[in-house]
Amino acid sequence: MESKPNTPHQGGTKAFKSSSYKEQALSINGSIANLEKAIRYHARFGATRTSREERKILPKCVGQLEGLVKRLRLDL
Repeated sequence: MESKPNTPHQGGTKAFKSSSYKEQALSINGSIANLEKAIRYHARFGATRTSREERKILPKCVGQLEGLVKRLRLDL
């Protein structure tokens, strides 16, 4: 997936690239918190809509996050 750091976020108020270091950090923290909520909802929703169990859906999502962390560590 291509990264587009200069696209507007927060309802189009400011481009991420134009934000200060602190604003970027706050945005990243907020995105992580929202991602956690979305993953938890996805697992609950998937469990009610499919025959899969929530405890079997979460590990796949965690694996995707681990892949992200691994890619980020490669840049260190």
